[in-house]
Amino acid sequence: MKRGQAQIVGFTILTLIMLSVTAIVFIWANPLIERSNNVNEVTRIEGNMYLLDAAIREVATQKTQRSLSFDIDNGYLFAYNRSAISFTSNFDLPGASGTEIVIKGLNRTTGGACLNESRVGVVGVDSPNCVTKQGAVVYKIFYPLLNDTVTNECVAIRIEFGNNVGVGKGDHDILLTYDHLNTTAEASCPTVKKPTVKIDIS
Repeated sequence: MKRGQAQIVGFTILTLIMLSVTAIVFIWANPLIERSNNVNEVTRIEGNMYLLDAAIREVATQKTQRSLSFDIDNGYLFAYNRSAISFTSNFDLPGASGTEIVIKGLNRTTGGACLNESRVGVVGVDSPNCVTKQGAVVYKIFYPLLNDTVTNECVAIRIEFGNNVGVGKGDHDILLTYDHLNTTAEASCPTVKKPTVKIDIS
């Protein structure tokens, strides 16, 4: 083999080795990069759920109207059963547990009002608002019914469904409007005050 041919063959072999190493590193690192992106997305969604909860409480207590943005890259946001809003997705996360845990709220036990939706909580013991997380990943905002043992009145925020209460991937605007004070009896509470917030998602 002549010297010029040997240099070309050597350069070609070196280039193939470099391309192989680059491909191997990319194949190895790609799942790690994707998991890192998923963790960042979950953190962003968790922050958005906190903001949505704060906006709903503000509208309910101040009898006002508020709008906010909610961007979804992967998953679905929907309101259900007049007391809860859920975000659900299927991210690939390391160490994701299937157990529902309270990440915002008092009385984080399984018997507390945050994790037991059929239980009437107690003002001062249980939270009027809860944010829970489960698996990879389901976030839920829940407004339990609470009994004020001093006045024997029950209080809770309730959600009124607007034109659209469920969305998937995309950039969305959520309009929250104070609707009315609901005094319909619920559970074992004879006197109930439930400020109702109408939710529209576009």
